[in-house]
Amino acid sequence: MTDSGGAIGDPQCLRERMEEEGYLYFEGLVDLDQVRATKGDIVRILREHHIVEADGAEADGDALWSGGPQPTEAEYMEVYDRIVRLESFQALARSPELVAVIEAICQEQIQVWEQQLVRLIYPEPEAVAAQGVGAHQDGDPKLGYRAKSFYTGWIPLMRIDESVGGLAVVPGSHRMGVLQSAGTVASSSGRRGGVYGLDAAALDWVTVDYEPGSAVIFACLTAHRGLPNRSDRIRLSCDFRYQPAGETASWLAHTLGPDVRRTAQQIDEMVSRRALYVTTGATPEVVAQVRQRMLEERSTTLARAQELAREIGAGMVEGG
Repeated sequence: MTDSGGAIGDPQCLRERMEEEGYLYFEGLVDLDQVRATKGDIVRILREHHIVEADGAEADGDALWSGGPQPTEAEYMEVYDRIVRLESFQALARSPELVAVIEAICQEQIQVWEQQLVRLIYPEPEAVAAQGVGAHQDGDPKLGYRAKSFYTGWIPLMRIDESVGGLAVVPGSHRMGVLQSAGTVASSSGRRGGVYGLDAAALDWVTVDYEPGSAVIFACLTAHRGLPNRSDRIRLSCDFRYQPAGETASWLAHTLGPDVRRTAQQIDEMVSRRALYVTTGATPEVVAQVRQRMLEERSTTLARAQELAREIGAGMVEGG
């Protein structure tokens, strides 16, 4: 990755680089004390939930994996609920240094989305791909944000080298439009529907070894992915979303991450029921569109799923 730290005082250069590459990487952009405080608060929560070693961490503060099975969905949600409500976590999303760069790019004031995400990536020594969502664009309509444009700010909370894996992006991919992704967006790791994401092998990726306080800011159509974690540590990072203050997005942008996840799980449960198939004959293609519409609307009822399935199915027939 190209370090844009030298262009901090040159907004025009930042805008041109974002327009050309679709991302900006900064080494040491965010206040290190703020990053350490956030990480310390998160590690304490992980320790209380028996996810990291109870006797502490390495000298640099990395969270050592305690072994055994990964947390259940219920265990993860307890942790997620606590983390996103941390004052330190919310303050990090509003880091003055991060906000200043994005406002320089947008040339106006910005709004910080309430959907703030923490990434806990557990060790998988033999993994060939990272856990969770595959390579993707945050602005993919399947994700339901309905925003004209927005930016993601990704912050590592620890040193992330090749063994820990990290964020990788595809320079210039934001100029390719919405790329075709396979599978169905998952509300949790246990959901069926095929791995969602782009064909990573067809794209050219860049990454770097990250230090705490670094940041990557990228456009909503920039393709990106997490790399596999083959270390003995949990990879800790977070990402926040920003858009110009005068623009809008769906309810997803204005809702805490755990609550978004719960709603998405309700929708996934609804569209997976046999009742939807039996009463409407919905094909997988129709179901995928039903899910997207219900997510955009925050609808969770079978009646709405049936109505949408009939509407979308009829549209497909008319369209040939």
